[in-house]
Amino acid sequence: DCPAQLLRNLIHFTSRDAMDIEGLGPAVLEQLVDADLVHNIVDLYTLDFDSVMRLDRIGEKTTQNIFAAIEKSKENDLSKLITALGIRHIGAKAAKLVADKLQNMDAILTASVEDFMAIDGFGEIMAKSLYDFLSLPQSRALIERFSELGLNMQSKTVITDTRFEGLT
Repeated sequence: DCPAQLLRNLIHFTSRDAMDIEGLGPAVLEQLVDADLVHNIVDLYTLDFDSVMRLDRIGEKTTQNIFAAIEKSKENDLSKLITALGIRHIGAKAAKLVADKLQNMDAILTASVEDFMAIDGFGEIMAKSLYDFLSLPQSRALIERFSELGLNMQSKTVITDTRFEGLT
């Protein structure tokens, strides 16, 4: 609940590699935290237009752009959301591997450590880290809240050719 940690989490969440929300740079995020408008990453999706517009150096057009970028981020691939969660040892590449292999958040939430280790490119440390994160009640509540807010929980990668799967 530390404001500094919250700010770091928000910066990571909105970054290009994660949810890629344009207009929500560190300065704007800091204002949102200081103005007590954001207490966790879910709050980005429940912001009030007028409250954001009242911040320093943010006019109506900028606010519209921010809200458009937030709305657009809801359509991101599942791998972007996994990256944005900031799970230890799980970067953009690992998130893409998980999303491509398991295809949706429900499958990821029900997967075991062994299921994650079966993903080519995943080791025991990464698998355990992902499993441990997803086992936490607060992580599941966060993901459930994102689902309720309309964030994409499906991988957009379509696997059409599996001739070489399992081969080296």
